[in-house]
Amino acid sequence: MKKLKYFTLCIAILLCYILNPVSAKAGNMISGYPECPEIFAEAGVVIELDTGAVLYNKDMHRQMYPASITKILTTLLTIENCKLDEMVTFSHKAVYTLQYGDAHIGMQEGEQISVINLLHGVMLASANECANESGETVARKTEAFSKKIDALKASGEAYDEYDAAIEVFADMMNERAKKAGALNSHFMNPSGLFNENHYTTCYDMAMITRAAASNQTFLNIEKDLTYTIPPTNITAESRHFNNRHKMLYPENVNYYEGILGGKTGYVDQSGNTLVTFAKRNGVTLISVVMKSNAENVYKDTRILLDYGFNNFKTISIPENEKQYTKCDTVLSIDKNAHIIVPNNVNYADVTLEKKLSSKGVSLRYSYNGNPVGNTYAKFNTNNIASFKLGPSVSYISKDNATKNDNNTSHNTIIFVIIAISFIVILVILLIIIYNHRRSARRRKRK
Repeated sequence: MKKLKYFTLCIAILLCYILNPVSAKAGNMISGYPECPEIFAEAGVVIELDTGAVLYNKDMHRQMYPASITKILTTLLTIENCKLDEMVTFSHKAVYTLQYGDAHIGMQEGEQISVINLLHGVMLASANECANESGETVARKTEAFSKKIDALKASGEAYDEYDAAIEVFADMMNERAKKAGALNSHFMNPSGLFNENHYTTCYDMAMITRAAASNQTFLNIEKDLTYTIPPTNITAESRHFNNRHKMLYPENVNYYEGILGGKTGYVDQSGNTLVTFAKRNGVTLISVVMKSNAENVYKDTRILLDYGFNNFKTISIPENEKQYTKCDTVLSIDKNAHIIVPNNVNYADVTLEKKLSSKGVSLRYSYNGNPVGNTYAKFNTNNIASFKLGPSVSYISKDNATKNDNNTSHNTIIFVIIAISFIVILVILLIIIYNHRRSARRRKRK
């Protein structure tokens, strides 16, 4: 009986391996991509900024608490809704809702600073009162805030304008996150203060950072290692503070060549979280790690960025997509458009899906089922008449259709092999069980 149990356990393990071959692979959960060393963090991702293509995935869609990396979204919304020289005044609750141990720069109620100074406090010092005031300032500008206050007044119930503003700002955060490409996030406050309903994923934070890092003002703030806020209407002394991201400092052991910026985060419930983006040889990668610790969070980030830069390359679309570059009198492709693929992959290896519309042709590229880039072959307005354009349709070229058929056939064969293996193993197991019971019955008769 013990032998039967042991054999059954072995069969179960073998089946798990056969049916889930990716799970046995260390590092990267993306099938067909180069292996990557394991990271300590419970979740991580690497994407390329221009294409949004995912190069590395470890539970990238797992919902987790972000802590202060939330402030990337807060900063982006503030940049998009305020003028940099606009003056803001700190409210009572923006200052006094801080909890013990929260990062801050000592702003006081009624104190005034410019938006650009405010955002340096948010991103470099991770100051929670600055994040609170950013959210409140942005929300108060909106029609949604006015309507909310009118509704609260009409209800006759007691209300607080700061709380109402933060609720409006949270709605704006969620809307902006979705616009950036976030799929599984829900934000409740501008600082990242722990809340069970304030969560995001590595992938979502990478897409939010992608939107932020495409904004030059955001990049200008991020590049500063130190910053000084001059005297204000209340404080006579200047405030000096440093960027908290250690990989930005050349003299620091964690320094990373090509780094452009990032954001640290920590609360007890989230562990250490870190967003980092760096550029090498014209390629910008974004790394996000969540639920790491102080000892490993920078090591994890270095591993992921090194993996991306060392194992992937970009390929120019206009230099290789001859079908459209030959007819550039009618269609034009962005000269900087590219795909990003593993080093051993060539342009001919990728699958192209084309969609025709009245504006041009959408080109979407994938490798092994993974999106690797997209662009648009736009119609030149002076030559549209010379192009016979029918109704908008989705179609795949004959060459790529053949590729897809081959891929489908290959996948079908693998599935059949797995299914047959499962059936054979199941039959063997049933025979063993039958023989065991038969032998037991014989022994019982004797």
